[in-house]
Amino acid sequence: MSLILGHRGASAYAPDNTRAAFELAVQMGADGVETDIHLTKDGIPVIQHNYEIDRNSNGKGYVEEMTFEELKQFDFGAWKGEQFKGERIMSLEECMEFAEKNMKFINLELKQTMHVDSPIVEKTIELVKKYHMLDRVLLSSFDHKLMQKAQLQCPEILIGALYDESEVKQNNISEILKDAPQYVADLGFDFANPHVDYLCEEGIVDKFTEKGIGVAVWTVDKPYIAQQCFERGVKCVITNKPDVIVKAIRAVCD
Repeated sequence: MSLILGHRGASAYAPDNTRAAFELAVQMGADGVETDIHLTKDGIPVIQHNYEIDRNSNGKGYVEEMTFEELKQFDFGAWKGEQFKGERIMSLEECMEFAEKNMKFINLELKQTMHVDSPIVEKTIELVKKYHMLDRVLLSSFDHKLMQKAQLQCPEILIGALYDESEVKQNNISEILKDAPQYVADLGFDFANPHVDYLCEEGIVDKFTEKGIGVAVWTVDKPYIAQQCFERGVKCVITNKPDVIVKAIRAVCD
């Protein structure tokens, strides 16, 4: 059975990466969420996708250049609708506290940092352990060296290699597109996290499975694609529309 994870929560309907989006995803039947982590200026891991807050708040600037208290002054909900006015940025600690009580599984994406000595890996793993979520967390990143660091620090946590074409070019890892299953196996990672376009290749999920690698695919909002993912053995289907995809997967199961 594929796990269904809300992409930044139920982000088609609520402001992404907010408590409202996470709560709605769970209410819609999602097993958990996929979300993103940045570090603030004062070293607090927070839930936010973009490096800057201009798109999804009434503030401007970069997360890494503001303290957590400064970020909490901004509204991260009203842009999506008046009913979400007052939503504040979540800390990873607040997210993990919610996840521990309400989610079967959570995919934490660590964002590439502006500073090579950033403690984002250490701080994330510390909170995962604090909330006893080691067996319910998948850490992933487009920065595969960052994930190797996480793997060394906490061998028991699941690690995934995120990839799509733009990130492959940016990070100069073109070999992942030549033979992704072998690339991920050579890294020793537990999961591949490809964009859904990369699942078009016939038998690609089987190739990962044969090497003991799970597949967590993003972003799947069309029912028939979700059903194909389920039938091919994809472990995690990440979607903006948990209600639609839960219904689609249940239809296949029935």
